[in-house]
Amino acid sequence: MRNWFPPDQADKIAKRFLDWVKDNPPDPSIDKNLGIGVTEDENGMILAISLSEIMKGKEQEALELASKQNLFMAAGIVGFKYKSEVIHNFPDAYKILGMTAPEV
Repeated sequence: MRNWFPPDQADKIAKRFLDWVKDNPPDPSIDKNLGIGVTEDENGMILAISLSEIMKGKEQEALELASKQNLFMAAGIVGFKYKSEVIHNFPDAYKILGMTAPEV
């Protein structure tokens, strides 16, 4: 998931994220957080990226949860944008092609 927001909204974002996590604790049966990174994009916006492993058969639940979180985060935050994406890991991407991934 990618979230963009203006630097002057960082305090509001941090507070809303804490509120979200307090009311929606992580559910390891749906996904596992692999990491969160924060940087600045080419337009000076803060870009927060989170990467999660979605548990097998839980794709719908994970996308619904991400959508709810993004809508919650966007409420009252001027300039907030988000994008949820499903990115396959290397071995799974090769399986889609009917191939076995090489060792790297």
